[in-house]
Amino acid sequence: MNRRAFARRVGALVGAAASPDVFLAACAADTGQASQPVKPDGGDLVINEGFEGDIPDLHTHQAEYFPDGAVAHGGGRSLRVVPMEKSGGAYFRLDGLVDLKSDYEFSAWVRSGKDGAARLYISASDGQRRHTKAQAAPQAFGDKSDGWVQLVGTLRGQEWQPTDRDVMMAMFTTGEGWFDDVVLRKTHIPPPPIDTYPVISRNLQAKADRLAVTLSPGDDIVLKPASGMLAAGFASAEVQGIAGTSVELPPDGMLVFAVDAPRAVRVAGTMHLEPNADLRPGLRACVMCDDTVLATPMVSAEAWVGLGPRTLTGAMPDVTGEQPADQVELTDWLLPAGRHYLMVAAPHFRGGGTFRGLHLRASQQPEPEPLYQFALLSDTHLGSGRSLWMNFKMNEPARAELAATLASLKAEQVRFALIAGDMTDQATREQFDVLGRVCRDSGLPVYGCIGNHDSYLASSRPDALELCPELFPNGTTDYVLNQAPLRFIVLDASYWKDRSGAFMDHYDPNNGMGIGIKPEQIDWLRQTLATDADTPTLAVWHYPFLTRGGLSTCGYKLPAERVDREVLDVLEAAPNVVGTLAGHTHWNHFHIHNGLHHVTNPAYCEWPNAYRVFRVYSDHIEWELRQVGNRGFVRESFAPPKALSWQISTVENDLRGSTVL
Repeated sequence: MNRRAFARRVGALVGAAASPDVFLAACAADTGQASQPVKPDGGDLVINEGFEGDIPDLHTHQAEYFPDGAVAHGGGRSLRVVPMEKSGGAYFRLDGLVDLKSDYEFSAWVRSGKDGAARLYISASDGQRRHTKAQAAPQAFGDKSDGWVQLVGTLRGQEWQPTDRDVMMAMFTTGEGWFDDVVLRKTHIPPPPIDTYPVISRNLQAKADRLAVTLSPGDDIVLKPASGMLAAGFASAEVQGIAGTSVELPPDGMLVFAVDAPRAVRVAGTMHLEPNADLRPGLRACVMCDDTVLATPMVSAEAWVGLGPRTLTGAMPDVTGEQPADQVELTDWLLPAGRHYLMVAAPHFRGGGTFRGLHLRASQQPEPEPLYQFALLSDTHLGSGRSLWMNFKMNEPARAELAATLASLKAEQVRFALIAGDMTDQATREQFDVLGRVCRDSGLPVYGCIGNHDSYLASSRPDALELCPELFPNGTTDYVLNQAPLRFIVLDASYWKDRSGAFMDHYDPNNGMGIGIKPEQIDWLRQTLATDADTPTLAVWHYPFLTRGGLSTCGYKLPAERVDREVLDVLEAAPNVVGTLAGHTHWNHFHIHNGLHHVTNPAYCEWPNAYRVFRVYSDHIEWELRQVGNRGFVRESFAPPKALSWQISTVENDLRGSTVL
């Protein structure tokens, strides 16, 4: 069949892949025999294609491609890819050209038409569905005089799976796009940050232990640079002491102090951090006690949004912010008894400035014991490979990291954890099986919530209930969880709608018009609330019940409010509903409206890779924000050229909060 007919057939089979909310790896294997690009001579080059000679016979998805002599980057021609609908692509077949053991680097120069966006990624099939193995990121952003931007990506040997087949490198575009100087080469990539950080952390802590200071109730101390140990980044496990009264924090630099608390104490403090000359808006540093985030000072600029047609996921524009203050306030936090490590971590995309000291003030008041603690996670997106959204979604690495986080929470005697939706990335049976095994193996009770990424298939909910029964009490995706003195009402608001507004049990890319909650579920919510008007209640679903919008702490213009007015009216009318818990946006947000505390969790699988821990007392609850323990995982999830670091803190007081019961 001709290329156009074949593209239409493939588009009908996997058209959902064109939607970024489904997945980006949008291609299926051609069953016919077609020519492969010729492997160039000279060592480890697999593909080196400038489209100057005969154009390779490429696989297509909803697109056609042509040589273009009017637009080129490195020579006289480029490849023009024209989608037949909104988006589509042309693909190099890689079976027989790559082995499933080696590291690879791939790149291309791309240029997009007006309001378009071009992507370069490697995908594979597991025999049933395709998934993205690795996605290339731009090396620089901003307006280019010639319109060309280089995309570069890597794929490590350890990320290949035995089930990978029909491997392809995709030149995918929304609107027409041009590709030139496409390169794929076998290489050797040094150990990734996710592997090197545990060694760095051990070295930092072992040497910081020799300089440990004690913080007792009523103490007022200053941690100078000489009391800490510095790691310059993830490339080396070497750490160093500091002789002077100040220290420059390089990009990815980590300065660590050891602090002993004889008993639990409430601590407040300030940091002296002089900014450097880089005034791009966004994160200046992240201050943590163990994994708890204490401060995220920002460079603020006038109102700005990302570049391109999808401003939410687009890179930071070329804007300059205001000179920030040297003094940074830390949110007060509960320091449990024992040895702890305070870290000042520089951003991943620039240096953190000049650090001069941490001033800590410990309260004299005794700290009461909470009744229990619970954790709120969201957007774990367990799946295959990695994909680029606002930053990188660590779909496959999140499996092991989630297991480690749940084990750590159990060791901390956290009672249970909630995952507020998008637990999986593509809602397949295999992904629900992985989710169920990770949660069960942790030994920590985990409860789930259905998100849009958990409901793509007609089989998704049955698979979730069968393979993850512990996550859904009573075998339903709407349920009540009683944990005195609190009650949790968990709602499944992820039913897809067709163009007529009727609800479906799966996603149909050709007939989909939104997602929501069924009327009978709202009736169930009213009835459930009416049965108990006294117990303090938290409502949980995947989507923010309410967000403030407006400007974030660094000037980023947050999207307009998201409100399900009918459900919100029901919750606000109930006298004992104190707040809502949600995820979905992938950024951290907190807002109070009509007495309800609306908490929106950032993503776990994507930077800032954070979650919350709540402490429950008889008369109030309080919470803190934490980042994933492996900072190498955090580093790999961040896309430095995009520098979208605003996600970790969008409004004041979203690192810590409390609610009266």
